[in-house]
Amino acid sequence: MGIYLLTALIIQENGADVAVGIDERNGKYGFEIYGIIREKYRAHLTSEGLYDSEEIAEIEGRKTLDSILSLDLRKKRKELNEILGEEKEMIGKIIEASEE
Repeated sequence: MGIYLLTALIIQENGADVAVGIDERNGKYGFEIYGIIREKYRAHLTSEGLYDSEEIAEIEGRKTLDSILSLDLRKKRKELNEILGEEKEMIGKIIEASEE
């Protein structure tokens, strides 16, 4: 399973949790890594229904979340800050406005 850098940064910055659900197409369970940002539910990563039980889906979701949280992204954060420079404040305001 691949994940975008921005998604990993958002999860690390804002925290996240795991929800489990059933895939109606095949009757198997999948997981979603989500966060509550500014009182709104934000799905960050959703798996296909791959697992035979809720418990296995939960375990796999937690493993994935733990892996994301353990990534050392300090260098990437620094690079992004250097690239965005003075524009990062304006970009942040635009993103916040779009999420309202």
